[in-house]
Amino acid sequence: MGDSYEYVFMALNIKEYGLFYASNTAWGIYPLYFTLRPPGYSLFLLLVYLFAVNNWAVLLLQNALSVFNIFLSRKVLLMSGFDRKYDGLLLLFIGAYPAQFIFANTLAPDLLLQTFVLCYVYFWINMIRETKSNWAWKMSLALLGAVFTKPIFYFFIPIHFLMLLYFGFKKKQRSRLLFPALIPIIVVLLYNSWNVQRTGKFHFTGIQPWNAMYYNVRMYQEQRLGKLLAAQYMQQEQQRWDSASTNFASWYEYGNHRAESFLKAHFFSYLWFHLKYSVQFFIHPGKGEIDLFTGRLTYGQFYKKDNKRIVEILKSTPVAQLPTFFKTHLSVVVMFLVLLFNFFKIVGVGIFLVDIKTSWAIKVALFSIPIYLALLTGPLANTRYHLPVSLLVIGCGVLGFQKLGQRKKILGNHSS
Repeated sequence: MGDSYEYVFMALNIKEYGLFYASNTAWGIYPLYFTLRPPGYSLFLLLVYLFAVNNWAVLLLQNALSVFNIFLSRKVLLMSGFDRKYDGLLLLFIGAYPAQFIFANTLAPDLLLQTFVLCYVYFWINMIRETKSNWAWKMSLALLGAVFTKPIFYFFIPIHFLMLLYFGFKKKQRSRLLFPALIPIIVVLLYNSWNVQRTGKFHFTGIQPWNAMYYNVRMYQEQRLGKLLAAQYMQQEQQRWDSASTNFASWYEYGNHRAESFLKAHFFSYLWFHLKYSVQFFIHPGKGEIDLFTGRLTYGQFYKKDNKRIVEILKSTPVAQLPTFFKTHLSVVVMFLVLLFNFFKIVGVGIFLVDIKTSWAIKVALFSIPIYLALLTGPLANTRYHLPVSLLVIGCGVLGFQKLGQRKKILGNHSS
């Protein structure tokens, strides 16, 4: 992945100098790289790098982790009413999602994040079954693992806090659950305070203003103005940003403020744009990741400004030439197969969510994090952000088809 080297550099810098820094120190020290990437995945890499800097060993470990995640997701489903007779359908859906294999064999934090998400949900369901402080502690630790692997879970901390308070009031265990509920808040505040010493700014991650400007604002402008005018707009914005930045703190504050002002000024039209991409979160086939993984596409080609979407390419291809096109672009065939399975998966999720016999608490535990990620990512929604919850979404889909099968069986018994 394009950001893999930043995690690798941080792991090597921790090993050599005890320095949490996501770039090559020989290129100079820039405050942004202290917090551009959280340290979670780099510490995972360090588990291998302490013995030998061998990325093949990392990938082997990640493949083992991928298998563990699949078994853990099945255990979560069994706790949620899953019938083993549907194991075949579960495996079919997992096999029809190539990202599980791709990211197990890519230096990227997304598979590790999947592990923390599944652990969190597993502890959450146990918390529903028996409200004990040890499950609350484990939930808090799993959430911290997720936050320090990918900062998008930063905003889940207050949700987690309120949820544990709810469990505490409901089961009259307020004092026992309050401290584990506070742990993620305390740890993040300490980390943010450490970042003041390193960068001069109280914050969690340096990627936030960059994502806001170059994904939320830029992609909205591309849809509104077209790629050429949007590129000109962003060039002007970047010049203003550079002029206003005298240090890291001013760079961070200007980028955040400019993005917030822009999005507020275009609130309703941007909201519609954002939500459309949030829906895409659940069906994105990950063609780009497939092409990058197989070597058909380079990052230089991937980020070219004049890139056409696959839909545009297919529309401009004469019908007579489509068979030849598909033969030479097998990833497009794979993309359509993944889309088809994603469609059936979403149908199953819908059946699961409307099933009145399934506990609402189980529905919330299994599907609230996918909804959270979909709403937060918006234009950033892609396979990388879906992978951490992909096994949960697949599980919900299979549970839905299980409910449908059981309902048909009951109706068949009544009719006979």
